[in-house]
Amino acid sequence: MNLKMYQNRLQGQTRPVVVDFWAPWCAPCRTIKPILKNLAQEYQGKVDVWEINADEHPDLLPVLKIYGIPTLIAYQSGQEVARYIGARPASDLRDLFRHLAEGKIPPRLSLRTRLVRIALAVGMAIIGWFNPTSWPFYVVAGFIFFSAVYDRCPVWNAVTSWLKQQRAKHTNRSTR
Repeated sequence: MNLKMYQNRLQGQTRPVVVDFWAPWCAPCRTIKPILKNLAQEYQGKVDVWEINADEHPDLLPVLKIYGIPTLIAYQSGQEVARYIGARPASDLRDLFRHLAEGKIPPRLSLRTRLVRIALAVGMAIIGWFNPTSWPFYVVAGFIFFSAVYDRCPVWNAVTSWLKQQRAKHTNRSTR
């Protein structure tokens, strides 16, 4: 499958789709495979699942910016709405399928991940408070906190949306 075939298949897709890029030698891929299989059966007719062997289609990987497997890319109306790299817990995958089936955009971070990052940021700020050279701790705390809430930031969303449009324009020019 080349990029043009992949894009055509996506454009013809009426339901949300989760594309699983995997390889037979990949242990995390084998770990999530039964979870994906169960979710595909549970959400049959609501969310489609495609499996693409990364070893058999290596040309797609750099174009789709897939640098690790397993990579799951979720699409709604041909547009990417979520990307998970690496094995994820069954609860995260279930949430992804549930959101797609309901026509909602899946959250980028799970609540658990957000809370852990916020707790780490608070911990770094507290360490900085008691440290004579506190500014590095505050900077790190700020970055960690931002990583917990970035997907809710309107400026971040505007900039990343613009960058995605630019990338799509570039990709469309390169496939012609």
